[in-house]
Amino acid sequence: MEIFILLKTVSDSYNKGLYTSILNNTNEGIVIVDEKNRIIEVNKACEEITGYSFDEVAYKNSKVFSSDILNKKVFRNIWKQIKTIGFWKGELINRHKNGNVYPLIIRIYKFYNEETKKLNYFGIFTDISSGEESNNELLHLAYHDSLTNLPNKLKLEAQLEYVLNNSKRNNLQFAILFLDLDDFKVINDTLGHASGDKVLVSFAKKFKSIIRTNDMVARVGGDEFIVVLSDISSYLFIERVCEKILTLVNKPFSITNTSFDIGVSIGIAVYPNDADAIETLIENADSAMYHAKHKGKNNFEFFCSKMTENLDYQIKKEENLKNAIKNDEFIIHFHPEIDLQTNEIFALEVLARWNKDNSKLLMPDTFISDLDTSNHIIEFEKIILKKACIQVKSWHDSEIYNGIISVNISGKHLEHGNLYGSIKEVLKISNLDAKYLELEFSESDVMKISTKTLFTLNNLSLLGIGLSIDNFGKGFSSFNYLRECSISKIKIDKSYIDSLLDENSDEDIIKSIIDLGINMGLSVIAEGIEFPKQDEIIKKNLCTKVQGYFYAKPMYDLEFETWYKSFKQLKY
Repeated sequence: MEIFILLKTVSDSYNKGLYTSILNNTNEGIVIVDEKNRIIEVNKACEEITGYSFDEVAYKNSKVFSSDILNKKVFRNIWKQIKTIGFWKGELINRHKNGNVYPLIIRIYKFYNEETKKLNYFGIFTDISSGEESNNELLHLAYHDSLTNLPNKLKLEAQLEYVLNNSKRNNLQFAILFLDLDDFKVINDTLGHASGDKVLVSFAKKFKSIIRTNDMVARVGGDEFIVVLSDISSYLFIERVCEKILTLVNKPFSITNTSFDIGVSIGIAVYPNDADAIETLIENADSAMYHAKHKGKNNFEFFCSKMTENLDYQIKKEENLKNAIKNDEFIIHFHPEIDLQTNEIFALEVLARWNKDNSKLLMPDTFISDLDTSNHIIEFEKIILKKACIQVKSWHDSEIYNGIISVNISGKHLEHGNLYGSIKEVLKISNLDAKYLELEFSESDVMKISTKTLFTLNNLSLLGIGLSIDNFGKGFSSFNYLRECSISKIKIDKSYIDSLLDENSDEDIIKSIIDLGINMGLSVIAEGIEFPKQDEIIKKNLCTKVQGYFYAKPMYDLEFETWYKSFKQLKY
């Protein structure tokens, strides 16, 4: 039985003799304090461990046992938890009467003393040191992250207090760099925590190799690090450190024979310009980091006062997106792709709309980028895939539409999100034949080809899935990737189609893309056609497969069903 429960039970029964016997015959130190944190009772084990007799500490504040290593904020957080939930357990560093520090494990309980009718706090602790060598090792463990061996939050807080006081005394500047790895969660989710740990250890070594001996890098969260640059002479020095970090990080990282591009976003706050309190400096560096991440990742930003407003806005946006996914607020529309030769619809592109607050439909350009940045894009795409496959299967069964659906997939889902597994799952749920599903990727995403990407695309192709490239023609790369990735369809980048309305159009480029597609046996689609002139030029260049508002707008399911009935009578 837990000694606390045993002692409280005996105490409540007013058996003082038994209570004293149990209290003084346990090897664990026990200290009881009143509601004002004054010591009102200790046992013999406590006297032996601390070196203080009860008479020496009676009615003194319990901090008499504490070392100066932990700062006030740590103790405030501990007592906040005790007062909120009535319990705290953890490791602390205390100081013996002889001046030596020692680590201990302690459990603290809040309880109501029936005899005095007041709140008391009951601490039970064990000295976990054994000799100087063990003591030093335990102190190291208490102040360092067990995975990366970098300083942890406790060590960081102590260092920051020292740097702050030194900077105040000597009129110096120092900087806090808040580092957050980009897309780290994706690696953990797809390859597992063991692979994620390897990434963290590797990056910890890289960060440590850059800083000076009087600076510090600490791990403060899962994939979050803080660098403290003391006694800085200029902002240029900070920029150079950040550039070194980005250069080191911005190299492909290989895990289980798969190459990953991992970036880092860095936010910077400088004392005293951005704040004169540690907590505020860290918050400001955190705000700057989020600003860097939303700006494009693998970037760094110095804090400015407007960022706190922007951060609040970004947090609110992310919360809205999480709720939109949870509340099923995303709906799908269908945009026909038409073969002008046969006057048939050969595919329906699925386009998402956000039915926000059941009041207005928001277009993808207002939320896709935020979904991608906030790491909700994979979950979102799984929802869209499921909705699309279930809908087209329903149309197949009722013989309304018997063709293909095309769903846009992000580079993040392709590279990090077990796309093959997502597709297998949605085909099973919807009972849709794989040959009726096409996946559409942007050219820029497919050009970042890795062994894993190639393997995924080829396996999807073997499954019967069609693979399409959107925004084709803007990439500066060998077209060999079209064959390597089993691509079956390319869509001419809309900017080229838009240019057909200008005097200096890109008609020659469009013709070259059409010829390339024909020579490689690919379907070529001209997308974004909105005007008769564009339609005329596309037909002249022998591109017969088209998409755009000139022919049909994106439609929700019932709207498409009505439109499709009259489609056969239309001639383009």
